[in-house]
Amino acid sequence: MSSEATSTRGATAVVLPYDDSPMLDARTISRTESLVKRYMWTSTLFLVIAGLLGLVLRQSQAEIVRVDDNLWYALMTAHGLGAFVAWAGFFLMGAMYWILMRLGIPLRTYIFAEISYWTMVLGTLGIVWTTLISGFGASWVALYPLPFHSAGQWSDTATGLFSFAVLLAGVSIITWSIALLIAVTGPAIQSSRKGVFYKLFLALGFAHLWPSKFKHSGERKTPYPVIPITVIAINMLTMTLPFALLLVFMIVESIDGSFTTDPQLAKNLLWAFGHPVVYLLLFPCVAALYYFIPRFARRTMISGRIVVVVWFIALTTNSFLWAHHMYMDYPDSGPQQILNLVHEPVTFAIVLASAVSIYALSATMYRSDFQWTAASKFLVAGMIGWLTAGFQGVINADIQLNEMIHNTLWVVGHFHHMALLGLGMILMGVFYAVLPMISHRPLYSEKLANIHLWGMLIGGYGWVVCWLIPGLEGAPRRFAILPEQWDIWTQLSIPFMVIMTLGILVGLYNYVRTAMNSPWTADQQPQIS
Repeated sequence: MSSEATSTRGATAVVLPYDDSPMLDARTISRTESLVKRYMWTSTLFLVIAGLLGLVLRQSQAEIVRVDDNLWYALMTAHGLGAFVAWAGFFLMGAMYWILMRLGIPLRTYIFAEISYWTMVLGTLGIVWTTLISGFGASWVALYPLPFHSAGQWSDTATGLFSFAVLLAGVSIITWSIALLIAVTGPAIQSSRKGVFYKLFLALGFAHLWPSKFKHSGERKTPYPVIPITVIAINMLTMTLPFALLLVFMIVESIDGSFTTDPQLAKNLLWAFGHPVVYLLLFPCVAALYYFIPRFARRTMISGRIVVVVWFIALTTNSFLWAHHMYMDYPDSGPQQILNLVHEPVTFAIVLASAVSIYALSATMYRSDFQWTAASKFLVAGMIGWLTAGFQGVINADIQLNEMIHNTLWVVGHFHHMALLGLGMILMGVFYAVLPMISHRPLYSEKLANIHLWGMLIGGYGWVVCWLIPGLEGAPRRFAILPEQWDIWTQLSIPFMVIMTLGILVGLYNYVRTAMNSPWTADQQPQIS
């Protein structure tokens, strides 16, 4: 990248020393941008579909227009997977290709990225079909053996097809991880030695810790955004495999009913993936913040060796987190106590990556000439949502408190708080930052972006509180119709949900008008590069 700063309407764009993507050839940049556009727009379409399903679910609970109970559970199954993986996860998968490219670390082969794209699309379509058409309603986690005990609401064939569709999504995550690991262990990492593992250690930032032992061939050490990208690629490559094995078991059982799986083994295989996949959103979001916040602050990120240490802790602990979903599974005996003794502190340990990252990013912003744009506002709002939802996560991880909130609406509120008001806001900020750059057009309207932002904040937080409070009172989760003592909270959530939905629709309109290069461009935002 040119060392000259550019100016747009008086705002100076920042150029950091590790932002050197223009050193890449034009064909690589163009091909990566085209791929990223496909990921981002397809995932945004999935957001629309999943969001509509969520609206139907909540208004049905409020008894505005009731839907059939089994249809409600089928919609819940599609909504959960669609919003979490097919929208947020899929969007961030594409965004990581763009960030690596901007850091001068392009994809070395596109075949895995293409396989990842198409398997996610086909898997999502399969999930929509098996839930909305075939009636599969065992929730997105499909906790075994429930999918094979449907009380006649769906067939074992539907269970097998659903499992295959989710398996395709798992293949998408695995091939995405492979594409990233091939990229970060390539020549662009500037290793002083050959060997994949040596380069992998460099990608994990070990040169920041031990510069005499882990050396780059050039002056540039591993950019900080590369570290969480490498961590999540390793985690997802390893932790998706147990769940894939369970899905294969379920496919076989749907064909041959005499084949069964131990339910406790199945739950372990499920959650071995089911919690680490949360970080398919969080770790790429942190990588995006590491990339964008210093540019908006016009300074390099204030950090140090501790960042590398906490990410190595995250890499190891994320592989052992699943059992905190099983605090309640065994009698209060020796095995349960041993399980809890190990997994409660491990759960708390992974918080270190979040805590240090929030501190480093906040310190980078402090007393800087921070550039407030549509993108940066959403990123900062997402950081706040990440922090506040994280406090709720600490409550969930405490064994004694978990006994009170287990399977209540508190868990639903926490999950939506983190996924939408934390990571989802960061995701939308990334879209506001990246879209003008890959479209080579200015953002259509900062004013509409502000409406989008405040609609999300006012509607979203009101909506989430209407889950958290009844959850603390014991309101159960996954009920098509809640017990009547909590009707007031369900009904109160509807106007907040409407405000949030209108805000998102305004944002989608802003995205589309930006991409269409409308001749009636309302205003322009300062560009970060």
